[in-house]
Amino acid sequence: MGIEVRSLYFSNVLVYETSQLKEEWQEPYFMMEDLALEKDFYKSGPVFFSVAPIQNEAKFGQFTYYLPINEPIPLEEEGDFRFLEKFSIEEALVLRQADQELDFYAAYQKIKDYASDQKIDLVDTYYVVLIEAYGDLIIDLYVPIKERGER
Repeated sequence: MGIEVRSLYFSNVLVYETSQLKEEWQEPYFMMEDLALEKDFYKSGPVFFSVAPIQNEAKFGQFTYYLPINEPIPLEEEGDFRFLEKFSIEEALVLRQADQELDFYAAYQKIKDYASDQKIDLVDTYYVVLIEAYGDLIIDLYVPIKERGER
């Protein structure tokens, strides 16, 4: 699949943030998946997460996990979570089915290379959207656009 420009929008989003080893991204993902089963709400979209670099820590990242849900919920007892009424990225470079790359870090590099060729300045944070389909995970990678240069 090619690289496209797209937006990303969800309403009623549960958010969890952590700093962790990049290779351990799955644990909070499964925690977010399980949370929907444990609490009295329904998922209204795929679990996705962002990865931001941590200075001088190549193996670690600042991860933010997002779970779109059916309605706003109070979070008094859930100290590690916060609620967003809406999440949006107006304009991002997107690699659909990024799982065809070696890993999503390789997909991110592919988008960065494309952006450099096209004179597009990107934000350092990227978003990994995990879509379950027929027992498999499809990975879409979103990298927000900071600004575009002249061609």
